[in-house]
Amino acid sequence: MLKMKVTDVLKNARMPRRKTLKKLGTLYPGFVEATPVVWKGRLLRFEWDRPGKWIDDPDELPFGYYRFIDAETWETTPRFAEDHAFGCCIANDEKMYAFGPPGEVCHGHSIDMFVSDDLVNWESREILRFPEDISIFNTTVCAYPDGYMMAIEIGGKNPVVGVGFTIVYAKSPDLINWELLPMDEYVYAQDRYTACPVLRWHDGQFYMIYLESAPCHRWIPYIVRTADLKSYELGLVNPIMYPSDEDKVIIDPSRLSALDIDRIENAINTNNSDIDLCEFGGKTVITYSWGNQLGHEFLALAEYDGSEEEFLKSFF
Repeated sequence: MLKMKVTDVLKNARMPRRKTLKKLGTLYPGFVEATPVVWKGRLLRFEWDRPGKWIDDPDELPFGYYRFIDAETWETTPRFAEDHAFGCCIANDEKMYAFGPPGEVCHGHSIDMFVSDDLVNWESREILRFPEDISIFNTTVCAYPDGYMMAIEIGGKNPVVGVGFTIVYAKSPDLINWELLPMDEYVYAQDRYTACPVLRWHDGQFYMIYLESAPCHRWIPYIVRTADLKSYELGLVNPIMYPSDEDKVIIDPSRLSALDIDRIENAINTNNSDIDLCEFGGKTVITYSWGNQLGHEFLALAEYDGSEEEFLKSFF
């Protein structure tokens, strides 16, 4: 729940002029969830290559998998985590950790962990298992003083899900051993659609960007913060971003086919979702998806000229 009514928060609030994020444009169609991450001084993108994409892809496989792409050179690592979906990652102590549910999209009931020191060879294990009436979707992991926290988007018929999608949490001291927090106590938010979380910790609080549904087939990212994962403060400035023609700027047309370019230029855009972020080169690097939320989606970039902490705090 929120600490107080939104109107009570806004009535006497003060908000100085602030910097805002800048949309840079689209990378390519057909991809949704991605995580920017710094690995040994390089900026990478962790991506889920999902099966059944609507674009023409001669190399498409009948199962989903994860991969990393160098943001500068576009070099791609070998695929791993075959038959997994909705992944996320975090780098720590010269190792990369990736997480996500196995199985077909919308049918995963557990979360697996993958760890590597070279992005080629991966060890894996199951870290969390849920009841069969809960399906696992997006995940996100961040460090905080007591270890690591994971926010997990769940769906299904279990009563804890509430309306639409809901976010629950798990904690770990070492990124390997995980404990699910009581889902009926640590949850956001059962009264409405809340999905696609990205979680970060700064100065005593968790900051979480997540997706709200809006009228007329719209999906918009909002931000809250919380010290205890029980009560939440809504950002004074919301939503984070809104679908716009800036989404359709093509970052590098030379890497796209004429058909891909036509799809981008003429796509229906009712959605800015699946935000993720990291700090690199003094800026906050942001990935997000846009499209029609009916299968036609595009992967895009944005940035904020400042640190991750400054960016997240700028909404409060």
